[in-house]
Amino acid sequence: MKNLSFLLFAAIFITSCQTKETKSTASVNTDTTKYPYTIKKMQSWEMNSDVKNAQTAMALIKTFENLDTAGMGRILADSVSFDLDGYKFKGTKPEFLNQIQSEFSKMSGFKIEMQDMESVINKDKSEEWVSLWYSQVSTTKDGKSDTVSLYNDIKLKDGKVFRLSEYIQHPMKK
Repeated sequence: MKNLSFLLFAAIFITSCQTKETKSTASVNTDTTKYPYTIKKMQSWEMNSDVKNAQTAMALIKTFENLDTAGMGRILADSVSFDLDGYKFKGTKPEFLNQIQSEFSKMSGFKIEMQDMESVINKDKSEEWVSLWYSQVSTTKDGKSDTVSLYNDIKLKDGKVFRLSEYIQHPMKK
């Protein structure tokens, strides 16, 4: 029995001391798929488990819904870039808030119905984005309403929004 225990112990010891062959990370991460286009830099995105960016992105949309430029100012970075349906802006936060306040003065309100969201971060932690899918009913002060489906990509850095790209699907004409 002592010999069997000794042999078992020796086998476990020898097995645990052997160096295991490791695969090169280059071969593990190399994508050999033949794509029709060459991608300059693969970002290797992953889901962001930190909910702060998603909260900030949704808070930004809420400020639009509430026509709240003061609240929006607390969420935006000092320099911002917005690409919306028929509107492009790149400049300082005060310049943007002035322009958006002018647009808000024409509106009586928005109603947002959020459908989905996704928050991602690339593996080297240099880019963070939140994507939002929602429908919006906007009503002007003269009573005209419009309903659209929206998709937003919102780029954040240090907890502030500095870029928003918005894609709109207008309903089909009858």
